[in-house]
Amino acid sequence: MDSLEIFKTLFSLVMRFSKFLLSNEEISDMKTTELYAFLYIALFGPKKMKEIAEFLATTKSNVTNVVDSLEERELVAREMDPDDRRTFRVILTKKGKKTFEEVISDFDKLVGIVLRKFSEKDLRIIGEGFDRLVLALTREGMDI
Repeated sequence: MDSLEIFKTLFSLVMRFSKFLLSNEEISDMKTTELYAFLYIALFGPKKMKEIAEFLATTKSNVTNVVDSLEERELVAREMDPDDRRTFRVILTKKGKKTFEEVISDFDKLVGIVLRKFSEKDLRIIGEGFDRLVLALTREGMDI
């Protein structure tokens, strides 16, 4: 499998996952950068604005707009960073946590349907493949 085929496969997987996410009413109205920021915070915990900017590969001013929009939707809030009171970090609100729980619940159902089509051996191979891909990317400095 060459790099173009790998890219096509990953792109197809991301697009299918994105379509799945749109079934959630709260998420369906989000811009892509808002969605990525929301999921980044939901999956990896509270983040400073600088960390979100680095993750999204954008400027802090763009992140301010993204976070403002997510705050207007009451999905995130800014709070003082307990380790550095000069900075703020972005956290999920109760509504944000509930929205993320809905996404995970729906995703769990989807994964259950898809995974039933694979043998245990295939699932181990798929899992090991994802683990190896993440490890290889991490070694190349492409860690989240």
